[in-house]
Amino acid sequence: MSWRTASKVKWLELLPGVSEDEPLASRTSFGIGGPADFFVEMSRPQAIEEVIDGCVERGIPYLLLGAGTNLLIADAGVEGLVLRVVNREHQVDGREVRAGAGLKMMRLARIAADAGLRGFEFGIGIPGTVGGAVYQNAGCWGKELREVLVEVEGYMPGAGAKTWSPADLQFGYRTSALREGRLKGGLVIEAKFQLERGDGEAAKALMAKLTKERNETQPIKTKNSGSVFKNPPGDSAGRLVQAAGLKGAREGNAVVSTLHGNFIVNEGGATAVEVRRLIERIQAEVRRRFNLELETEVEMVGRFKG
Repeated sequence: MSWRTASKVKWLELLPGVSEDEPLASRTSFGIGGPADFFVEMSRPQAIEEVIDGCVERGIPYLLLGAGTNLLIADAGVEGLVLRVVNREHQVDGREVRAGAGLKMMRLARIAADAGLRGFEFGIGIPGTVGGAVYQNAGCWGKELREVLVEVEGYMPGAGAKTWSPADLQFGYRTSALREGRLKGGLVIEAKFQLERGDGEAAKALMAKLTKERNETQPIKTKNSGSVFKNPPGDSAGRLVQAAGLKGAREGNAVVSTLHGNFIVNEGGATAVEVRRLIERIQAEVRRRFNLELETEVEMVGRFKG
């Protein structure tokens, strides 16, 4: 049943800065996806909270968007409102760092190093935002966000402003209570991290080394969503895809990277249907060969059929 009524559409049309049938492909790292029924960018937490509450009160579906990484948007687009969160404020106070949900993790890693802080170097390998990183407990090079996170300032529709501890967020491997648990639908406003004092130049040198290694082993300069699958316990999704002979496998313009098996690349004009078909083909072949289920890390949103 459609959410659309004249009054709901009118309310959305009156939101400051809103656009209708806004293309989303260019707002994702994959470069794939149809339009949002309605789209708005906001940075002020209070305004974001009011809009989310307004959607919930009216039964309008909404999707929170950050940097658009780790995301596959359906070719038919996303219903309701897509709200892109762009609050990028940050503050360093001793060993404590506060960052708005819209700040890029890579930028925050450099800010921490500039302040002579260690422990956030892994952030240079995470292309998404702070909000998205909290949402999925992002990690890189064996380190996860939860290891440095102290608390999150958030908002739950109908329940108001909240402060969540790492325990409240129920972090797991590439997931949290915001993604799959009792906090689903909640919004990250700001995150607070506790780091260690150290040699900022050494942190920058390590980040440069890690970035160089990443560029040599992952298709960084292509349109992709990041890792497509979660690593099974004690194994690597990339290794399994390679062992199944699927590097270079193709569906239309969606191709498994020949550099790293856990990346699907949009060679130009790939559709979400092609990517999904390739994902399902990989899962089926890995299941057949190794009796293992590969779980997706990439999140599929919007009007997918079936």
